[in-house]
Amino acid sequence: MSGVLELYAAGVLSADEKAEVERVAQQYPAVQAELDLITNTFDRYANLHAITPPAHLKNKVLQAVAQQKASVANPALNQNAAQTQTARVIPITRTEKLAAYPAFSWLVAAALLLLILSNGFSYYFYQNWKKSERNLQIAQASQQQYANNIEQVQQQLTISRKEVALIRDANTQRVELKGMEKSPSSRVTVYWRRQSKDVYVNIETLPAAPVHKEYQLWAIVDGKTVDAGMIRGANIEGELYHMKNIEEAEAFALTLEPVGGSKIPTLDEMYVMGKI
Repeated sequence: MSGVLELYAAGVLSADEKAEVERVAQQYPAVQAELDLITNTFDRYANLHAITPPAHLKNKVLQAVAQQKASVANPALNQNAAQTQTARVIPITRTEKLAAYPAFSWLVAAALLLLILSNGFSYYFYQNWKKSERNLQIAQASQQQYANNIEQVQQQLTISRKEVALIRDANTQRVELKGMEKSPSSRVTVYWRRQSKDVYVNIETLPAAPVHKEYQLWAIVDGKTVDAGMIRGANIEGELYHMKNIEEAEAFALTLEPVGGSKIPTLDEMYVMGKI
């Protein structure tokens, strides 16, 4: 609609097109305000660049009009004057030429204004496009974060369902491992299925393993320790780990060992232990 308003102000629209613009402007105050702004801008530009005709041109025009009237009133005089008068060429200066074609000045003003407005709109839409692009990136990042949260919730739900299934299974032996002197507040639960020999560990409360260290689960049988697997990960609390199969066990314990595990447990690094 903006381009039509500039053409309306420049006076190049047809009568029907002008009537349509006036009807829309009357119906929508915002369009009328935009039209007034464009019209006032054109007027200011025209006044700023208007060219005043020189004074001698006015005298020449008045003399020509007087001669034309005299010729009409006295045809004989006009005929004699045409026979005796020699033709004269009156040069018109560049200023006079521009004054003789005011519409040209209007067209130049309109073209310049349209160019300015076009550049302004291009910059405006470019800025809006960049803003929309940034908003899209933010929305995509938020969507990705939301998807990650959903995935974490689903994983936790899956773990909870597995834990519930283990607890309800009559063949599952639940063993609570309580904190030792190394970490009295630590709590770990072991789920052991005697028939299938599956062992699961649920980390409730346990300090994060330092760099180059991992927790290792041990099954204790007749005073001997059997490696039951490693617990790896930065955030291990609340996770359910499937460990190595254990055929027989009297107790379970968890120690902190070097990455990859040890053949025998480091007793002074024992964090939790629980008897069956």
